[in-house]
Amino acid sequence: MIKKTTYIFIILYFLNIGSLYALNSSSYLVSKMAFELNDFETVSKKFEIDNKFNVSDYRDQMISFVILGNYFMANNVSLNILKIDAEDEEAKLVNFAYSLVNNLKQDNFSYKHQLNQDDFIHYIFFNDNNKLKTYEAISNSFIQIVQSGYFDYEKSENLNYNFLLFYLSMSIYFDNSNDNALFLKAQTYQMMKKYNKAIYFYKQINKNSTFFNDAQYYIAANYESSLPFPDAEEKIKNIVHSSAENFSLLKILANFYRLNERYDLAIKYYTDIIEKEKDSLWYYLYLRGICFERNDNWDLAEKDFLLSIKIKNDSADVLNYLAYGWIEKNQNIAESLQMLIKANELDPTSYYILDSLAWAYYKTNNLLLAAQLMEEVIEMAPGEAISLDHLGDIYFALDRKREASFLWKQARDLAKPEDNIIENIDKKLENYYAG
Repeated sequence: MIKKTTYIFIILYFLNIGSLYALNSSSYLVSKMAFELNDFETVSKKFEIDNKFNVSDYRDQMISFVILGNYFMANNVSLNILKIDAEDEEAKLVNFAYSLVNNLKQDNFSYKHQLNQDDFIHYIFFNDNNKLKTYEAISNSFIQIVQSGYFDYEKSENLNYNFLLFYLSMSIYFDNSNDNALFLKAQTYQMMKKYNKAIYFYKQINKNSTFFNDAQYYIAANYESSLPFPDAEEKIKNIVHSSAENFSLLKILANFYRLNERYDLAIKYYTDIIEKEKDSLWYYLYLRGICFERNDNWDLAEKDFLLSIKIKNDSADVLNYLAYGWIEKNQNIAESLQMLIKANELDPTSYYILDSLAWAYYKTNNLLLAAQLMEEVIEMAPGEAISLDHLGDIYFALDRKREASFLWKQARDLAKPEDNIIENIDKKLENYYAG
């Protein structure tokens, strides 16, 4: 079976702060729920309605105002917190930062004289010689806190985005031209799937910045994910044409057309990429081959798959795609079987490769093994119409015709138009009932 390839991009920065900041229970469930859902606007509005909170509620409000860029209100809330708990780290941080930026006297909190070298605020704002850092250096101190986290996709669901955005917003407060902070804030919204907000911060990155090309790449990718085809196409093309030197954008556009089944256009851009690409040439030959195959041009697809395998002979996906294509055309069956055995060894967890392997055994009349493997496929992907159809054919060949007809019916009911199997299943069922 051929996998429906999906373009996925992912980049993650993690901050392990759960153990440092545990959010307390709140009597204001709406506000608390909004905060946990990263709905900072709702939390900030709650403050305007009710102002009798505990420290935890106030902290939610303060962090929300910082993230929204309303540092005046954030400071007002920090003062309320400090009246209750003079040692609250986030409140001290916000109050000190606001006072510093606005050149205010700190009548209630003489931090400079109270801080020691190990103090959190001292680390952010002061050098080892107790002199105040430049605003640029302070901004970078906040980034260092963020980047002291770790890269771990598996733990992304445990990431506290609120505090991540809080520190990045404080960084931007001291230096709104800090492209690193802007990029990381955009990336955080990216992880949260808040694409419009991510785009907003990507667009603030200066054209001369080292982050600019990456920012443009993600803007284009976000348009692809969040807009209808015509709107996304127009915006992505505008980005590509305005950043001709950014080669990676061509990949976004090519993938965009492929995923939207505009295969002629996808082929055009993949061809441009293949002419320039060095590091991943095999991969773009593979993707162009998919487009040729979907355009019913098997000769060119086969050529690209063979070139891809020549460059990289251990890609399970490419081996599977070529071998399955041959099997469907009753070509090179023995060679296909060996390629699929290898692909299965490379990726034993892939149900679509196992489907192809089972189908190859069916084509070589090894029916019992074919049935055994295809039954494993159904266990791995019970709703996969093509696999149900294949197992029906295998059962029919084993003279298990009633079971075959049942599987064909299931496959027909579950099949999507792009599976291209419904008409063939109807013919098989018609012949079965005709006797």
